[in-house]
Amino acid sequence: MRLQTRRSSVWLLPAMLLCTSLVMAAPRGLIAVDKVANRIRFYDAVSVMELAHLDGPSPTVHELALDPLQPLAYVPLYGDGIYGANRNPNNKVLIIDLLTRSVAAVIDLGGHRAPHGLVATRDGSLWVVCDLDNTLLRIDLASRQVADSYDVPGVGAHQLLLQPDESRLYVSNKQSAPQVFDLRSRRFIASLDVVTQAPGTGNGSGTEGMAVSRDGRRLFIADNGHGAIHVIDTLSLKSVQAVPLRGLALTNIKRTRLIKLQVSPDGRWLLATAYASGQVWIIDTQDLSRQKQVAVAKGPQGVAFAADGRTVLVASHDSGLLTRLELASGRVIQAYEGGEGIESLAFY
Repeated sequence: MRLQTRRSSVWLLPAMLLCTSLVMAAPRGLIAVDKVANRIRFYDAVSVMELAHLDGPSPTVHELALDPLQPLAYVPLYGDGIYGANRNPNNKVLIIDLLTRSVAAVIDLGGHRAPHGLVATRDGSLWVVCDLDNTLLRIDLASRQVADSYDVPGVGAHQLLLQPDESRLYVSNKQSAPQVFDLRSRRFIASLDVVTQAPGTGNGSGTEGMAVSRDGRRLFIADNGHGAIHVIDTLSLKSVQAVPLRGLALTNIKRTRLIKLQVSPDGRWLLATAYASGQVWIIDTQDLSRQKQVAVAKGPQGVAFAADGRTVLVASHDSGLLTRLELASGRVIQAYEGGEGIESLAFY
């Protein structure tokens, strides 16, 4: 069945939430992007046993986006380093066929370097940010060509987040304020100055992790420098709350703190992972002060929520481990072999 594009207000999203619940009801599998091994891994959705893998054709696989209409995934080839130390940046995006677990195509971005955060929209576009060039690209998926390019205000455009009704994109900058891009007028419309200036050095010293509530009303932004979650009202684009992550271990601000955020499909939980300290927070989205802190293996980054709505998998990038947590209690249930360094993962 091909889903039709539906334009709704920021607040009313019944069709989109229904589509999300249908997808989550019966996942075919789990896809994970192993940055360290330059490998895309496929797991059984229930047993979390690895079934197959694909090696990146060149350095190096990083982030992950799923197509909202087709069984496809998109993975950028970033280069042989990390932000601030990417000496040989790449310029390609892989299209992955989830049914055959194969590379369906490779999109060449031409002179645009270091693609990282990306999202696919229902109009047949793939949006990608390239951090070395501070550019936002629109790729036409029908032609598999770069159709448009926009200069991103700020320094270090790295992550990309889509408003649930597909009216906006949010771009996090490694070394400056996050930006808001209006998808209808195709222009940047606001800068979200929610944190005091962080040191200009260090991978992840500013803001990076972002998530949006399921009703689209609140944007959550992680402040790597000060260990807080800022809440932005998406109608006014003003900060309405800042909540500290309780018990966050003190780490060197000039190194990789890297706090990532993700909201559960039912909208009940906000997950925060702190790469530098090996901590995870399960946070009640209705009251951000209600936080369950969990210790996991070194280097937690990506998370994937199980279809039953009761558990979540956390990928520990530095430890080659996937840890399953019970959301209601915060209890660690089980751990699984998790490649060499998985950064992103998702059920599909």
